Amino acid sequence: MQEGSSGFGLFGREDVLRIVSDVLVSGGSAVAAGDPGVGKSSLVRVAAQQAKARGRRVLSITPTQFDQELPFAGLAELVSQLPAGADSGLPGPQRRALAVALQRAEPGEREIDALAVPLAVRGLLTQLCESGPVALLIDDLQWLDRASVGTLGFALRRISVEPDRLSVLVATRLVPGTDLTRWLPEPRHEFLLRPLEDSAIGQLLRKRLGPRWTPPMSAGVAAASGGNPMLAIELARALEADVRSPRWSMSHGHDPVFPLPLSLAELLRDRIARLPGDSREVLLLVSAAGRLTVTQLREIVEEDRLRRALEAAADADMVIVGVESVIAFTHPLLASAIYDAAAPAERRRAHRVLADGLDDPVERARQRSRSITAPDETVAGELERAAEISRGRGAPQLAGDLTEAAALATPSEPDTAASLRRWLRAVDAYKDAGDQVAAHAALDKASVLAAVPEQQAQVLVRRFRLADQHMGVRGLAEQALRLAPQGTEVRADILYDLCDAHRMECNEDAIRLGRMAAEEAAAVKRLDVQLLALNELLASERQWAKGQPEQTMRDIRRLFDTSAPELPTALMAWTKGFFATWNDETAVEYVRDAIKSAVDAGRYGDLSALYACLVLVLIRKSRVRDAQAALDEADRSGAWAASSFQEDSARVKVNQYAGNLEVAREVAKRAIARSRAGGATYWLSAFLIQLGFIETSARNWHAALEALREVAEIFASTKVVDFEQFLWAVDYADAALQTGAEYEVEAAIFALRRQGAAGRREAAVAADRCQALLSAARGDVDEALSVLREIVDQPGSECPFEAARSRLALGQVYRRAGYKRLAGDTLNAAADAFAELGIPRWAERARHEAGRVGLQPTTSTLTETERRVAELVGSGHSNQETAAELFMSIKTVEANLTRIYRKLSVRSRTELANRLTNLDSAPRPE
Repeated sequence: MQEGSSGFGLFGREDVLRIVSDVLVSGGSAVAAGDPGVGKSSLVRVAAQQAKARGRRVLSITPTQFDQELPFAGLAELVSQLPAGADSGLPGPQRRALAVALQRAEPGEREIDALAVPLAVRGLLTQLCESGPVALLIDDLQWLDRASVGTLGFALRRISVEPDRLSVLVATRLVPGTDLTRWLPEPRHEFLLRPLEDSAIGQLLRKRLGPRWTPPMSAGVAAASGGNPMLAIELARALEADVRSPRWSMSHGHDPVFPLPLSLAELLRDRIARLPGDSREVLLLVSAAGRLTVTQLREIVEEDRLRRALEAAADADMVIVGVESVIAFTHPLLASAIYDAAAPAERRRAHRVLADGLDDPVERARQRSRSITAPDETVAGELERAAEISRGRGAPQLAGDLTEAAALATPSEPDTAASLRRWLRAVDAYKDAGDQVAAHAALDKASVLAAVPEQQAQVLVRRFRLADQHMGVRGLAEQALRLAPQGTEVRADILYDLCDAHRMECNEDAIRLGRMAAEEAAAVKRLDVQLLALNELLASERQWAKGQPEQTMRDIRRLFDTSAPELPTALMAWTKGFFATWNDETAVEYVRDAIKSAVDAGRYGDLSALYACLVLVLIRKSRVRDAQAALDEADRSGAWAASSFQEDSARVKVNQYAGNLEVAREVAKRAIARSRAGGATYWLSAFLIQLGFIETSARNWHAALEALREVAEIFASTKVVDFEQFLWAVDYADAALQTGAEYEVEAAIFALRRQGAAGRREAAVAADRCQALLSAARGDVDEALSVLREIVDQPGSECPFEAARSRLALGQVYRRAGYKRLAGDTLNAAADAFAELGIPRWAERARHEAGRVGLQPTTSTLTETERRVAELVGSGHSNQETAAELFMSIKTVEANLTRIYRKLSVRSRTELANRLTNLDSAPRPE
């Protein structure tokens, strides 16, 4: 392999090439930024050569300015380089979504989920990386279409492969750290390509144009080009092409004189002007289309004329015919130069020719819109239909662009209603695509056209929904409600939005508004809004323990049963799971079935809420390991399309119970800050409750109190009673007891009593437990023991975690009462229960409490199974022999031994045998 950058035709780039070489060896990414012509494309070409030499599969994307408006143009280029049948291992919905996005299949009746294509690309990249190392190269990132940017960003952000299996190099004019670059794999290297030194320019000219360009000859070109390698080459070519012109005077020795500073664009225009007319016309079609194949051009241009045009362009080193016969410019700047050099009338003619000659309806509409100079309803209608097709292909961003183009093409006389409707649809499309800036800009255009109250209400609804924060924006919805006429769809929408806003602010008016929204939606036959409103109503009724939640749940079921085909199954599954009690045996499978249905149908947008709900249900049931598996599954499936409170809440729940308190704390604090800034009292309360549990688990009592006191203040001021079934006041009482704040324990018990009275039975049990602990702290241990024994002896009254917590409380009070043996046994049983559930921090706490009892461990500390394992191992049996004797697996024997060693404070089989021989076998004290 050639050494140094000059060996690859790069000059003065040794430092840059070292970075690229490291990335190609060890993985990670590099981002090269710089001005046009500074050598970014050359660097990408050299990186491709190096990657191939190192045995990497090279995937390259080289967009041009005109690709920006072609949905998935970059993705199409990427996929065209994959092995045949590479998509065969993808799930059916993803494979179909990819085919539709790349226009290899028709969308059909069902709209493609926006997540299906990114998931497919992530799957393809993962498969390739597993089969061999891959290098992904993207030149001129700033021209990559937004659909491809979003798809690749998602895929790269969530891909899970060995670090050295994927190397990414991106060249861009943009400042590093924007767009796709922030999702590139780590380690990420970012650098600017600076102008070349004069000596490097000279080397480049001699390499490309011959030995004539000696240092004295090249010095003037280097100075005139400002160190820009492409500009230097074009200047030198111009000199060679017309050395007799005064403009290119060779006076003053060997140094060329440039009386006027020349830009690269001027030089490119001069180069284009030397092309035959047929070549310029054909290349204008290519640049205007963004991506054309030879086959497509044959449908538009006569065969002989096309052949002559492409030959002349190839001879001028301007185009090549690439993969799948796509005509590509040798440098991306040439596409822009061709288009810019054409007169406006020539451009419009090119767009008309393309609109008449292309097969794809989206492309035809896009080209037609550029061929007109005045609004045209026919063109507007064509653009609107193209937007619907794009939405069905899973390209909401392009759907927004096309709908906006339709709005601009709509004649505004004599009625502006059609234009307003299209602007509002553009707002909705941009919102679905996550482009807040474009959505706001389109909404500003729409607001000017809203002439009557109903139209003004429609504008305000969207302004409310686009707001980043809850704080203060409710007034927009209230203003919209005053404008919306009775019996209109927009009024039902507004009432639902208001209900949601009030609930997020923990405002009890949510109940009244939810009821009104459901009634209005039913009246205008908007079943989807009716179902959403009923869900909000049910959540509000539970939250404040008012209304008729059982009746509301029946209304939801009845609506779903009678209108199932028209309503999203995911919403019903979420309702079933979110409101399920901990001992509901059907909730888990119901939500899992909905997840499977969503995946099978390609409705990936439903997964975020469904997985959040599944984690919630599993945590309520104390199935921590299953919840962890569900979270991992959600990560693998791409359920979390964007950062959201739902994802944060699921992560905190799993990590706080699994003992990863630092991770849980970091996520919770970040979410608290976002909630506080946005005025979302609901989410603020949720994450403060979770932070309180985290600090209680860590036995950071004062930190727990700080978080839970704020929760108590929120509940007192908003009159909230039951919040997502959280037994937060148990942690409040725990921390308050540990710090001696008995009045706060009483406040916590009061909150639990209210929650229990609202129908949450486990809250009433928890209140009795906290009251018993408070009684014991005040000296009444007999009463406390009586209550706690009764709780522990009632299996099924609490979820497994809370039941273990009650056993922990009983052990603590036994110790306080002086019943050492009972205290030790009970606390060790609590520790075992926590450990069995996969909640290690609470197992540690119980073991710590047991250690304070002051008893030497005895065989009575062991369960019956542990006792039998200990006896066999202590008598000399191997683990395998013990497993065979007791009909259990070797892993089960090992797990039992771990607990036995801990309980009996021994570290070896010999110590175990000695302890079993010497242990006191006296009866346990009563």
